[in-house]
Amino acid sequence: MDIIAAHQQGMIEQLDAEVEALAGGPRDHVQRAIVLHHLYEHSKGGHAWTLAEARRSLRIASGLAKLESRIGRWPWTIRDSDHVRAALAELAAALGEEARARMKAAYRAYRLSATKALRGEAEASLPPCLLELLDQCHSSRRAGVTASPDAQDALADACEQLAADAADPDRLAAAWAGTEATALRRAAQRSLGPKALAAAKARDQRRGWARVEQELRAEPSMPSSFRTNPAQHFYALLLALAERRRKQWREEADREPGAVALAA
Repeated sequence: MDIIAAHQQGMIEQLDAEVEALAGGPRDHVQRAIVLHHLYEHSKGGHAWTLAEARRSLRIASGLAKLESRIGRWPWTIRDSDHVRAALAELAAALGEEARARMKAAYRAYRLSATKALRGEAEASLPPCLLELLDQCHSSRRAGVTASPDAQDALADACEQLAADAADPDRLAAAWAGTEATALRRAAQRSLGPKALAAAKARDQRRGWARVEQELRAEPSMPSSFRTNPAQHFYALLLALAERRRKQWREEADREPGAVALAA
């Protein structure tokens, strides 16, 4: 491997580590919403799918919180309560893993397409149609013009396909089957079911993304520093996660046999 190829490989590995950290854990829906909003803001509003996905993340977090609260209020038997809690925990985990996979695919695609030095990796790993649409999005962003509604819709469709392909449908289907076997089935479908989430997304689109973005920035569940300055909050998050990775690496290196001798 020559120097240029080695440098590019290092950049890819660094990006992948960044993507993994930003995706967080299954319950880190607010963190993913912050990351997705950053892509929307960075694209100058041209990548509307990311804003819709940020809203989806917050809806999942809110829906899960309401269902968990409902378990505590309803008069279950001990056996039924344990069964329902286990089913809901599995649904929460499956939805969280799906959300992680979707965000990782979208963020990686956006960063690859925007980075000239990683063009080869972008062409190798992204569908040609999606890459072309992302190129158009970046061109509009750099020119300071707004992408046409048709271009935004086409990009949203291509990104949704990428996100759907990245997720594990079998695990989510199994989790839903478990929830359907409990008394929470109707409440869960009303707040978290695919039809409910799709209908909420359609309502947002009809209301206009600029208005939706204002509401997301004012969302009480978001950190106060995000509401004050979303971009600054995102970059602070990025730096904090990078520092955490460096600390973990140092701790792991220190546990290796001979690490002290090598450091000396």
